[in-house]
Amino acid sequence: MRKYSPCLYCGGEVEELRLPRELRWKDKRYVLEDVPVGVCQQCRESFLKPEVAKTIDRILHQAKAPIRTIAVPIYQYEPDPA
Repeated sequence: MRKYSPCLYCGGEVEELRLPRELRWKDKRYVLEDVPVGVCQQCRESFLKPEVAKTIDRILHQAKAPIRTIAVPIYQYEPDPA
């Protein structure tokens, strides 16, 4: 488990969790599972260590086959008429 500095925003304690990380790259959406992410226990802001970000970049550049593919429905936000 990695050590994190206090939260840059509120000074709270940052704890490492393994979470899914969703991102866009080259006009495509990707989801990586079990990414080590620092999460502030006070304000819930999340942080990536530089080595984790580099690993994500490497994974995306390898163009390996994904472990699975999911379909996601997309809706247009339409506010209720006033």
